[in-house]
Amino acid sequence: MFSYLIGEVKILREDYIVLETNNIGYKIFMSQKNISTLIKNNTYKIYTEFVVRDDAVLLYGFENFDDLEMFLNLKQVSGIGPKAALSILSTLTVYEIELAIIGNDINTISKAPGIGKKSASRIILELSDKIDIEKINNIPTISNPKVNIQNSGDYEFAIEALMNLGYTKMDAENSLKGLNIENMDLSDIVKAALKRM
Repeated sequence: MFSYLIGEVKILREDYIVLETNNIGYKIFMSQKNISTLIKNNTYKIYTEFVVRDDAVLLYGFENFDDLEMFLNLKQVSGIGPKAALSILSTLTVYEIELAIIGNDINTISKAPGIGKKSASRIILELSDKIDIEKINNIPTISNPKVNIQNSGDYEFAIEALMNLGYTKMDAENSLKGLNIENMDLSDIVKAALKRM
């Protein structure tokens, strides 16, 4: 219904904002990460998704298009509704979610409130083919990553992550051969391995 709205933030709450545009105040549910960056009475462009349920009509908002795309993907997963999708985006960045999916990292995804290991497994299973590997490969290394390969099975975890991307075990092993992964986080290892494919 709405692609995005541009207006002033008039009300800030824990899980929603009220954005005023053309003298109309829109109640927009957002992730806590997005809400924490907003300032009252400032003007913002908010990407939106209109959700109609049997008992409610709701508007969800996002500061950038990547968050909106991930929200749409998450809520299409069996058993994951808009509220659960927003919970995941309140806990993890899009980049961290993508890394967890390609790395088969159930524990990281299940950190989100209301998301158990079964739900995390479904997310990985149903979204693994929707991750843009080239896009991840071009993202600069982030500091203080939440996913650390040293806590996730080290070498074997890296092999599994690469196999989830469609590479054979032999290709994955060859790409990691000679790499010193001792002090590398998951994003560094995946990026380094992909560059050697």
